[in-house]
Amino acid sequence: MSTAASIMNGTVEKVLYLSSLAVGSWVAKRLLDEYGDLPLHLLCSSIEVHSYDEAYNYLLYWLMKQKFNANKNRLLAITSLTSGHGGFFGEDSNKDNDAAEEDELEVHADAEYKASLANTRPLLWTPSAGTHWFRYRGRYLALTREVEENRQTVYTRTEKLRVSCIGRDPAILKELMQDARVAFSQKEKGRTVIYRGMKSIYDGELAWKRSTSRPARPLSTVILDEVVKKAFLEDIQHYLHPSTMRWYSDRGIPYRRGYLFYGPPGTGKSSLAFAAAGFLGLNVYMLNLNSQQLTEDALTQLFLTLPRRCLVLLEDIDANEVTGRRKPGARRRKGKNGISLSSLLNIIDGVAAQEGRVLIMTTNHHEHLDPALIRPGRVDYKLEFQLASRDLSAAMFRNIFQVYTPAEVDSAQVGSYVQGDLSAKEGPAAIDLQDLAKGFAEKIPPCTFSPAEVQGYLLRYRDSPEDAVGGVESWVETSLAEKAANDHVLDDKEDEGSKSESEDESEEEDNENPDKEAS
Repeated sequence: MSTAASIMNGTVEKVLYLSSLAVGSWVAKRLLDEYGDLPLHLLCSSIEVHSYDEAYNYLLYWLMKQKFNANKNRLLAITSLTSGHGGFFGEDSNKDNDAAEEDELEVHADAEYKASLANTRPLLWTPSAGTHWFRYRGRYLALTREVEENRQTVYTRTEKLRVSCIGRDPAILKELMQDARVAFSQKEKGRTVIYRGMKSIYDGELAWKRSTSRPARPLSTVILDEVVKKAFLEDIQHYLHPSTMRWYSDRGIPYRRGYLFYGPPGTGKSSLAFAAAGFLGLNVYMLNLNSQQLTEDALTQLFLTLPRRCLVLLEDIDANEVTGRRKPGARRRKGKNGISLSSLLNIIDGVAAQEGRVLIMTTNHHEHLDPALIRPGRVDYKLEFQLASRDLSAAMFRNIFQVYTPAEVDSAQVGSYVQGDLSAKEGPAAIDLQDLAKGFAEKIPPCTFSPAEVQGYLLRYRDSPEDAVGGVESWVETSLAEKAANDHVLDDKEDEGSKSESEDESEEEDNENPDKEAS
């Protein structure tokens, strides 16, 4: 009986579909006969998105996830989806298709075949070029995918997606775009999206391009003094609170916040920046100030196009010749790309500077920075990162070898600092691990190695904490010898660099005063 009912229902649906198609064709013919001389936009509504805009990402992702897309007989098979605005889906997007891919692999029992497929990207199915009809909220809509032939190569050619409906009210199309936007944002939930200032393949201009996205890093994996870490997170949370913007505005204070992370290499400066971005749900915008393609105009435009709520990360700010501390009486030189310190300062906190963003600058040598760059108002909060103490080494040991289970974090905790993102199993093994961690830390000289160096050593023995403790003394001895040799080489290079710099300065003075030698 159920089978007969299913057949009957399927037949009725087909009859209704064919009937509506016939009625639609008749209506379309009458409209063409009656209003054939009128422009099409007077009879239909449409929304267009181009591949160089991020809205293209929203719509194409939404289309790829719809059931009607899987039933189409004209599909475009690809391994990644990209738009001119930046990477649409990279390696991180393939997780959406892992389940379907696994089902396909199960069909083939050959292990070698499975292994070969595991090393390739899954296939993604999107509508092919042309027009496709589909139903959305009870309305028939048309999707047209076009390749714009105004570019010279396949890499610079743009695409256009157009969604249309009969009638002059585009409300249904706007609802679809909003649904697509929400679906895309849900895809990024729990991930940190990274944008970089890069040259566009379309017009050669610098713009923010999506580089990649990564799972949000748990704050508990950033090994730092808990008091220091908590104070920083409370400060940045307070700044991002909705009421803070009104507070700044009422008092005429620019709504900006700058942070300086300073300390030796490998101490976790960038790690904390990315973990904080993931915890706060902020996208990260990274910029290389030494890029030869970066000009003052391009830098200004990049900062003006930042979203109101984001994290701007300028790493190794001391590596730029413009930001260095000036010698007494020395002239301020521009960088090789023409950017001066004054223009950089105006972009960071000038009258036209973007508000609402969080700026984090990292440096290995804060004493080398120009005081104007890190004065209060530009840098509001300084955080020092140090080499690994014994307590920090022990904490890293426990973090590497602890057995974790996923923590159940209540949604009400989102937006407040949570000391642990993971809950560890307890028992006799935990007590043994505490003793091993203490013994491990006692064998490492305090404030000698960076956390990155300690972690690199521990990862060699990630399945054997006892072996990690047993081999640490030998590692310390070898590493100290290598450090001493490297320091000797660096001292020689610094002496040569100082001599070369003195010669360059002398040559500059001669060029600026050509009459000096003649006199």
